[in-house]
Amino acid sequence: MKIKFCAFIALVFFGVQSNVAQTVIQGTGPSSGFNIGDISFGGKAGLNFTTWLGNDFDGVSAKVGAYFGGIAEIPVMDDFYVQPELLFALQGADLGPSNVNLAYIQLPVMGKYHITEEFAVELGPQIGFLLADNWEEDLQFQDTKSIDIGLNLGGGYRMDENFYFQLRIGVGLSKVLDITNARNGAVSVGAVYFL
Repeated sequence: MKIKFCAFIALVFFGVQSNVAQTVIQGTGPSSGFNIGDISFGGKAGLNFTTWLGNDFDGVSAKVGAYFGGIAEIPVMDDFYVQPELLFALQGADLGPSNVNLAYIQLPVMGKYHITEEFAVELGPQIGFLLADNWEEDLQFQDTKSIDIGLNLGGGYRMDENFYFQLRIGVGLSKVLDITNARNGAVSVGAVYFL
């Protein structure tokens, strides 16, 4: 699974790089007239409503977190963009008497298709690297995993040239803990400001 995921990321990355190289070297781009100046950069922030998916824990409910980071929007062809992001995200779950807090650096790579000029749909993989948690390993006899792999599905609304609003659902594909099948789940609402 990890090899297939890495191969997919490499294909997306090198595909985008070949388009950029074609534009720079030959002075021509894809049929949409893409050039390096068409790449948009911005910042993004919002709220996460996160929990653990699976039936290994009873009484698990969602907790509120936040995220912020940077984003790039790279045109590939008419109305289709690759959107890599670098985010700091606070996630976790409410386990009844205690909360589990997880801090990740996340790298989603979204494919974004504009249905209209304002509305878009997004789909793509995500890898997260655990920075910190409050999980008591000695008391629970299991540790949190340092890498989280997931899949995101969402949509967005472009208000104008600078503001873009997103709604996204993220489902973890890898386990959060060593010996359970609990996976991260998130609903994210946020905004992007393109420079």
